[in-house]
Amino acid sequence: MLEFLKACMAGLCFCPKKYILVMMTFFAIFNQYTMRICLHLAITVMTGDRNDTVSGVSIADEDHFDWDEYEQGIILSAFYWGYTVSHFVSAFVADRFSKHLLGLSVLITAIFTILTPLAIDVGGSWLLVVVRVLEGIGEGATFPVLSALVAHWIPASQRGFYGSFIFSGCQIGALVGGIGTGYFIEAHNTWRTTFYIWGALAIIWYIFWLFIGFESPETHPYISEEERSELVAQLAESRKSMHSYPIPWSSILTSCPLWGLIAGQIGHDWGTYLIITDLPKYMKSILQISVSDNGLVTYTPFFSMWLFSILGGWLCDMQIKKQCLSRTNARKFWTTIGSILPAFFMMAASYTGKDKVLVITYFALCVTFLGGFYPGVKVNTNDLSPNFAGVLMGMVNGIGAVTGIITPYLAGLLTPNQTLEEWRVVFWIAFAVLNITNVIFIMFASGDIQPWNYPRQQQQQQQS
Repeated sequence: MLEFLKACMAGLCFCPKKYILVMMTFFAIFNQYTMRICLHLAITVMTGDRNDTVSGVSIADEDHFDWDEYEQGIILSAFYWGYTVSHFVSAFVADRFSKHLLGLSVLITAIFTILTPLAIDVGGSWLLVVVRVLEGIGEGATFPVLSALVAHWIPASQRGFYGSFIFSGCQIGALVGGIGTGYFIEAHNTWRTTFYIWGALAIIWYIFWLFIGFESPETHPYISEEERSELVAQLAESRKSMHSYPIPWSSILTSCPLWGLIAGQIGHDWGTYLIITDLPKYMKSILQISVSDNGLVTYTPFFSMWLFSILGGWLCDMQIKKQCLSRTNARKFWTTIGSILPAFFMMAASYTGKDKVLVITYFALCVTFLGGFYPGVKVNTNDLSPNFAGVLMGMVNGIGAVTGIITPYLAGLLTPNQTLEEWRVVFWIAFAVLNITNVIFIMFASGDIQPWNYPRQQQQQQQS
C-alpha cells in the first residue's frame, strides 16, 4: 500500500496542488454525506411492516424493528446533536490544524458507520442513538475545516466557483449515497452492507489524505515554487499573519452581516435537512415507492442541484468580475434563488396529491434550486473574514445544524399517521422558514471583508 501511494504521489507531482486540494476536499464531503444519509433510507425498511411489499425487499425478521414515528424522529435527529456541538469546538482549531482535523473527522465518522449494525444488535435503538451522536461529533468538524482550507488555498476571485464545487460534494454524496444505499439493500436483502461499504470507502480516502493533503501552499512540501509564489501573492491581501492575536469575539458577535449569514444558513439547512432526512419516508408512505426507486427519485435530483450550484458559482464570479453585481448583491441574489424557488416547489408538490410524476418533478426542482445557496451563503464566511473563516463556519454551520435536530423530530411529531395532510403542515413550516430567513439575509448580509478580519489594524486604530 505504501509503495502504491508513493507511485500515486509521483504521478501527481505535475498536477497543480490547488486542484488536488480541491478534489480531495470535495471527496471528503462526498464520503461524509454517503455515511450521513444511508440510515435515512435504510430506516424505511428497518421499520417497515414485516409483510410489506412496497419496499421490494425481503428483510429477515431479526432485522425489523418496531420503532414508531416519534422514536424514528429521535434516531434521525441524534446525528445532529453531536454535529452541532462539534462545530463549535472545532471552530477554535480549524484554522491551525486543518489537515489532521479533517482527516480525523472523516475517520471517526467512518469507524462508527461500520459499527452501526453491531450497535443495533447489541443495544437496539438507544445504542444506535449513541453511535449517531458520535458520528455527528466526528463529522461536525468538516465544514469549519473546509472553510479554513478554502481561505488558505483559494483566492477571493475564484471562491464562488471552487468553493461551490468543494461544498457541492454534499449533493454528489447524497446522490451516490442515496441511490447506492437503495441498490445495496435490494441487491442483498439487508440494510447492513450499506454501512460497511460507505465506511470502508471513507477509510480509503483517509489513507490518501494522510499523504497528499496539506494545510496551505506554504506548508506543502511538493508544490512548485512558481505555484506557491502565485498563490501566496493572490492570498496576501486577505490573509494577514495572526501571530498571537486573539479571536475578536466581541466584534464577531456584534456583526450584523454575520447574523444575516446565520439566518441564511438556517433557511438552507432547514430545507436541505428536511429533504435529505424525511423525504424518503414521504416517498414510501405517500407514493408507495420501493426502496431502490426511493433512492433514485429522492436523491437523483441532487445531481441537478450539483450542476446548478457549479453553474451558479461560475455565474456569480462572472457577475462580480464584470461588475454586473457587487459581491454583496451577488450573494443576496443567489441566496434568494436558493430560498424562494425551493419553497414554492416544495409546497406545489404537497398539493398534487399522489400524482407520482408531478410530485417527483416538483421535488426535483425544489432540490435543484437549493443549489443557489452554495454561491450565496456557503462561501460568504470567506467573504467576511478569510483569517477567521474556520471560526465563522463553526458558528454559522453549527447554529444552522440545530435545524437537523428539529426537522426530523418535528416531522415525526406532526406525521404520526403518515398522511398527506400531516406532511403538508411540515412543508408549510419549511416554506415559512425559507422565506423569513431569506428576508433577514437580504437586510443584513455583506460580501465585504469586515474590519475585525485584521485584529492588528483594528487594535492600532483603537489606540490612535
